[in-house]
This record gives sequence, C-alpha cells and structure tokens, in this order.
Amino acid sequence: MTTFARLFRQSKFVQLGDFQGRAVIGRITHRVADDCYVDFGLKFPAVCKAPAVNNENYVIGSNVLLRLHTPELSERFLGSKRDLTLLEADATLLKLYASGPRRAPAQKSEDKTETPISEEESEKKTEEPGSTPAPSSS
Repeated sequence: MTTFARLFRQSKFVQLGDFQGRAVIGRITHRVADDCYVDFGLKFPAVCKAPAVNNENYVIGSNVLLRLHTPELSERFLGSKRDLTLLEADATLLKLYASGPRRAPAQKSEDKTETPISEEESEKKTEEPGSTPAPSSS
C-alpha cells in the first residue's frame, strides 16, 4: 500500500534536499525589461536580471541555469504576526542552458521562395478543377 509519507519521501521536492546554492534548470516564462521570470518547477518562479552581455538571447521559452538560494522569499516584519511572501523565489541567473547543439530557428521553405503572383495566375489557382474559366475582359 502506498502511503502519503512514502510518496513524499520519493518526491523530487524532497530529493532536492537543501536549496542553498543548488543549480537548477528553468525556462523563461515572462520578461519585463531586464527582469526574467523563470519557472524551475517549484511553487514560485524566480525573478532574475538578464545579463548585459547577450541580453537579446534571454527570450521567453529559453532554458537557463540558475543558482537557487531560497524557494520562497518571505519575511516577518516588525509587529506582524505572519510572514509576508513576495510570491517569488530567490535565485541568480548563471547562463543560458542548451541541451543539444544550438541552431538558428528554421524558417518555412514557403517564406524563402515567395514570389509575387499576377492576377491571372491567382484567378487560375482559385478556380475549382473541372470548371470552365471565366472569360477575360481584356
């Protein structure tokens, strides 16, 4: 029989161990100016500054390597009875992470060889097969 305690012990969260200094891989899900919001699989995303070098490569969907400090930024303020959370993790962006050889995005072959079509050719393409062409006025 599977118990909650057993499932919890075998979970990836518990297997991570201590978060302090752990290197994790995440994906950029949102970007505002130089701030990258990175989802790395825990409760909250990490908000990191994109580096000045190769800044244009840090786009939504890119995989990045992070140094995780804490999974949730929360503090108890003076006079407060509860912790206040910022709903984000504390991490440092290390670099882009590529799982395989990097390639430029592929373009559709139609886009590369697109040529203008005359009006007569476009009319021929829109006609149904087997129908008689409309008489031209010229």
